[in-house]
Amino acid sequence: MSARPKLRHWSRFLLYSILSVFISFLILDLLLPFRPAISYSTLVLDKEDNLLHAFLSPDQKWRMNCRLDEVSPLLVKTILYKEDKWFRYHPGINPVAVLRAAWQNISRGERVSGASTITMQVVRLIEPRSRTHLNKIIEMFRALQLEWHFSKDEILTMYLNLLPYGGNIEGIKAASYLYFGQKPQALSSAQILTLAIIPNNPRHLRLGVANPRIKEERNLWLSRLSISGSIPQSELASALIEPLNVHRLEAPQKVPHYALLLKNLYPGKKELKTSIDQEIQVKVENLVTDEIGRLRSLGIGNTAVIVVNNHNHKIIAYAGSAGFSEREFEGQVDGASALRSPGSALKPFLYAMAIDHGLITPRTMLSDIPSNFGGYRPQNYDKVFHGQLPASQALELSLNVPAVDLANRMGIDLFINKLSQGGLHWVESRKKSLGLSVVLGGCGVTLTELTSLYTTLANSGIHFPLQYLRDMDYSGADTLFSPEATWLITDMLSNLKRPDLPNNFESSIHLPHIAWKTGTSYGRRDAWSIGYNPEFTVGIWVGNFNGSGDPELSGSESATPLLFRIFNILMFNQQSRWFLQPKNLDYRLVCSESGSPPNDFCTNLVMDYYIPSISPNRKCNHLVEVFTNPSGTISYCRSCLPESGYRSDFYPNLPSSLVTFYELEQVPFKHIPPHNPECNRIYKDENPVITSLNDGKEYILDSGSKQQLQMACSAAADVSRVYWYVNNKYFGSGLVNDKLFFTPVPGPVKISCCDDKGRNSDIYIKVTFL
Repeated sequence: MSARPKLRHWSRFLLYSILSVFISFLILDLLLPFRPAISYSTLVLDKEDNLLHAFLSPDQKWRMNCRLDEVSPLLVKTILYKEDKWFRYHPGINPVAVLRAAWQNISRGERVSGASTITMQVVRLIEPRSRTHLNKIIEMFRALQLEWHFSKDEILTMYLNLLPYGGNIEGIKAASYLYFGQKPQALSSAQILTLAIIPNNPRHLRLGVANPRIKEERNLWLSRLSISGSIPQSELASALIEPLNVHRLEAPQKVPHYALLLKNLYPGKKELKTSIDQEIQVKVENLVTDEIGRLRSLGIGNTAVIVVNNHNHKIIAYAGSAGFSEREFEGQVDGASALRSPGSALKPFLYAMAIDHGLITPRTMLSDIPSNFGGYRPQNYDKVFHGQLPASQALELSLNVPAVDLANRMGIDLFINKLSQGGLHWVESRKKSLGLSVVLGGCGVTLTELTSLYTTLANSGIHFPLQYLRDMDYSGADTLFSPEATWLITDMLSNLKRPDLPNNFESSIHLPHIAWKTGTSYGRRDAWSIGYNPEFTVGIWVGNFNGSGDPELSGSESATPLLFRIFNILMFNQQSRWFLQPKNLDYRLVCSESGSPPNDFCTNLVMDYYIPSISPNRKCNHLVEVFTNPSGTISYCRSCLPESGYRSDFYPNLPSSLVTFYELEQVPFKHIPPHNPECNRIYKDENPVITSLNDGKEYILDSGSKQQLQMACSAAADVSRVYWYVNNKYFGSGLVNDKLFFTPVPGPVKISCCDDKGRNSDIYIKVTFL
């Protein structure tokens, strides 16, 4: 056989051999796949990517994922120079190094040299095995698999993240934070060399234990790298004398409640990039620490704070409790995410809805009197009723009856749907079973949700979801209220003449320019104060995590002082600006007695805001013309008006419920004289309202106690006497404000009330005896 056919023959043999080996590799790669999934620590970063909080990886390691662009080029050069100069060129196995190591080991009769590449070291770090010849072959095969499926940069990144540094610390990033307390890119040349040499012998070169030995080894490599040109001579001298007085540090554990919240919200993300401003966070925590001392002296155990930037809707400070490690006060509970009763803190949104629905303007008069809403009888915080007052004052005083009455007139379902739309998830999940008590805090909210809802008032009625992470897309902005309604609510809530202004703040120069609302839940279990200006919204909750109440707890005295102090540090040295009045909001003169556009008889006029085409425009009717005899002792209607001998006068046009309240409270007002007793007209309007018993309700009584039921009513101003019937049988009569009692019989009972004008009202109840 000639030389040329032989060459062709061996070329084919070599080609087929290579193809066979390659196909065999592909088959083995399919049968024995190697797709390493390295588990990393979860990291929580602040707005500048500084580490706030770190969690152990699922396998209980401090292993922080470090990208190649996060490390210094010097570190990469040093690693490659020390470990694998040909890393960029070999396929995972360096044949020259393998042959050299084999020759040295055979000639010496013992293992004196290895041939591990960086890729092979990655395999060994992921799948540790004892050092045998068979395991070395497996390691080489796995190295080839890595090179087949991953780029060189990806393999180098794995290596940098798996380097052992003693104990449960792995990787450059974890070592940078836990030994030097800083990012990898901030390390000095000496620190880089320190971290580069430790993985060769992590048991004996342990930082904090063998620092002198490590420094000696470090300086040796510094000199070598200087000779090779990797380190400039200008840096060598300072690097050689740089001290090494390090020891293992604790992993950062800042904003623990927020970190845990984010870890649970985004379980798949290992790098949680927040917008936390560490400077503001520290100041808020210091203020909380300072304020909690005063609160605990009053028996109040904890507080939670959240601060939101109104421009980008990002959370910039978050404190779930006064101290995460305080076991005595259950400090690990996240008060910002816990469900609590909001008290009166939802009222501004009800008033904003009422403005948008054309029910009220700031000067519209509302009634604060004892009222019965189908069995629900709300009372005010101080158990005092105020009669009639403007809507703006009713909100500033946080009165309960006017708010419930507005919700009842507007439709409580509309309000509940609006709260659901604004992100109150507990309300959303139970909205079919909720009623009027929601207005006064009969629901569950979190501080985070409530603060988010208040940002709507600072953003012209548009609700934006809170931005927990910088790199997440949060869509879904929703318009809840008009810009005009939110501006009016802000104007009301920024008034300083109000009862929930904390003591000693009325004349304080440290009073921030904000709008705010307080809330105190039933039983004094929760105190709230939520405030906002164009820049920030701050939410404060104060209370005890075990749910116990405290007689000293209130939104104004327990939560608002901290709110004011936080706004003072937020706005320090910042130019103060305020919300601009919407163009569609206008002024008009209204009657001070009703808040409605004036009638001819209105004499006291005041200025009021209104929304054209939306706000109520019915003329004032606070007075009614009444015909009386000359002495003013008898009134006439058109049916019984005599041809002469009468006069006309104006009297307060009060609803029957307000007349009853004024008479009970002995509030003087001009009474309409009793109607002409000789009048035969049958009245159909303003029937008496039975207030003591509820139509359609069942009353369960103790059969042996001889309990009685009370009958009471409210009637029109011109009524002097009412007549009561039980099951269509006359029971008795009395003045309008008199209360009568009867002994019921079991079963259905019909209660009737008839006034002296012949107007009648009926209710039906059921009585059951046990």
